[in-house]
Amino acid sequence: MNKIKKKDIKEICNEIDLIIAGKDNRIDYKYIFLHLNDVLTKKISYGEIALICETIIKIAKTKNRIIRHLEKDFWSFINKIPFQIIMIQGLDISENEELLSNTDYDNTNKSILSKLIGLVQDIIELKDDNSKGSELRREGSLRILVEMINYYHIPIAKSLFVDSINSKNKKEQYAALEGLENYYDVSEDEIEDALVKILNDIKNETDDRTVASTCLQIQISAGIIDEMIAVCEIDDWKDEHYD
Repeated sequence: MNKIKKKDIKEICNEIDLIIAGKDNRIDYKYIFLHLNDVLTKKISYGEIALICETIIKIAKTKNRIIRHLEKDFWSFINKIPFQIIMIQGLDISENEELLSNTDYDNTNKSILSKLIGLVQDIIELKDDNSKGSELRREGSLRILVEMINYYHIPIAKSLFVDSINSKNKKEQYAALEGLENYYDVSEDEIEDALVKILNDIKNETDDRTVASTCLQIQISAGIIDEMIAVCEIDDWKDEHYD
């Protein structure tokens, strides 16, 4: 069996451009996933991340059937980058350090993470057509924030989470709720009464116990209820939703 030649970011993105343009007639694209995973074993440059972000936006805007199958591979890849940079490469982060979107920092790895925040904004700003593809990319983009707010103060994070907690896309909604849980776990901000009402409305209306529990956990993290109250609340929820 011939050994597969590993492709770099530029080659992978060029391949996507060919698929979008209808100029690539290959049938089997499973190796793109392997190429992306191989990239994670190497140090990634800012230019490569900028190219990947540009390609992900192109993917989001195309209706190509093959691309739809490949899109989840790209989000699987992009969601691993923050952990790769922060934990594996050991990025030095100070307490309450701020991270803005699309900002050129002295530290290249921090600039890469900033570019990812910009990607999150770009994806969320795209029209949500309630398709599986839209749900995939909106959830994937929020999960970048869910991961990074454990390490950085990201000013745009909370508003993006709040905007998505009432999404009809269930995976997007849950990612946003997880994001708020992490946000209030590391932040000293007081939670607004209006947000508490939204969380309680979601809890009362959902048939998903994980969603209901997360709505309560956010309030625990924000310091307005304790675990005992949450247990009583979830018992009441079970009485209402389970036969």
